Amino acid sequence: MKQKLLALSIAALSGAAFAGTVTTEGDDLVIGSKGDLSIATKDGDFSFAIDGRMMWDTDYYSGVHHNSSSHSDPGSNAFGSELRRSRLAFKGTVYSDWHYKFQYTFNANSGEKNQLEDAYIKYTGWDFADITVGKYKFPFGLEELVSSKHISTIERSAMVEFVRAGRSEQNIQLSNGGKNYSWAFGLYEGEQDENGSELYNLVGRATFAPIVTDNQVFHLGAAVFKSDIDDANPVEVKFTERLSVHTADKINLANTLNANDHIQYGLEAAWMTGPFSLQSEYVSSTWEDDTNEVEYSGYYVQGTWTLTGESRSYKAKKGIFDKISPKGANGAVELVAKFEHGEIDDDRTGAVENAFDNVTVGVNWYVNKNVRLSANYIMTELDEDDANGEDDGNAFSTRLQLIW
Repeated sequence: MKQKLLALSIAALSGAAFAGTVTTEGDDLVIGSKGDLSIATKDGDFSFAIDGRMMWDTDYYSGVHHNSSSHSDPGSNAFGSELRRSRLAFKGTVYSDWHYKFQYTFNANSGEKNQLEDAYIKYTGWDFADITVGKYKFPFGLEELVSSKHISTIERSAMVEFVRAGRSEQNIQLSNGGKNYSWAFGLYEGEQDENGSELYNLVGRATFAPIVTDNQVFHLGAAVFKSDIDDANPVEVKFTERLSVHTADKINLANTLNANDHIQYGLEAAWMTGPFSLQSEYVSSTWEDDTNEVEYSGYYVQGTWTLTGESRSYKAKKGIFDKISPKGANGAVELVAKFEHGEIDDDRTGAVENAFDNVTVGVNWYVNKNVRLSANYIMTELDEDDANGEDDGNAFSTRLQLIW
């Protein structure tokens, strides 16, 4: 054990700072340098890798996207740019069955703090399930669980962003998967009760793919998320959205609710054949206080077509779609179109009630496996809007992405 860990450490330092030959007294080492930097023993029992991502976005928008009270002319055009994500991750394997990941976000945007994204340990030595402990994404939703590096549009759907289960620092999850199925169920740290004791949420997701081949997939899935909230210590819920433009103003869809009960569920379906794919999700999230209920529900339908013929990869054991790997010297080109609808059903008298429709069309150029250029045009319509000014808005967004 000591020899293997010492060999990995020497190899990492040598690759980073020194020239010359690396020798070990233990197993042979395999060093990967395409994309992330990885070092592993030949038998795979021990490994270490460093990867990261940088995403630079620009947005040009108008109308409902640029409409807060801080602007003297809310109907005017606006321009925003930001380093949307800048992350560094360390991950690896110890003794074959123990896996770890530590991922940190460095925020360059005003008002946003650096934050820990992932920090977990996973044990995969049991036949019936893997067990994961730490901080990581909850198992809820198809688009949410796909890495931001590999989603087809620049931003996830607006309703997916609102209902995302997120992460908490004290989680425990059981999961498993096979050639055409996956399931995950976990207990996650939530709010506190009136005495300061931690309460826990339940989250579960299951997927089944009756068709899985190299270039064809039919995927079905469902998920549920139940929050445990103390009646004496309600949670303040704000129903605000940016509607797929991250640098734009947030739009108020309903008045704030101090909720003491919450449940949400999601349904998902996807079909891929060769360079074509179609996927959709429906989500309903219901928040209640002692007398009122607010339900935020919505869906999206998204279609993609890779002009250069590549198929998006599918990870059946996780129930998610993954990256496109360009085959030609000129990279891969993908067209995407998405329609999404979200609405608020609010029981409270006098509350703001809104519904929105988003249409996004875009193109992605995968220059190679590490560099991607994206452009999206977003058309938004906000219905029954009494508080937000203009009902419509348009935006043009671009992204330069580098991953390693």
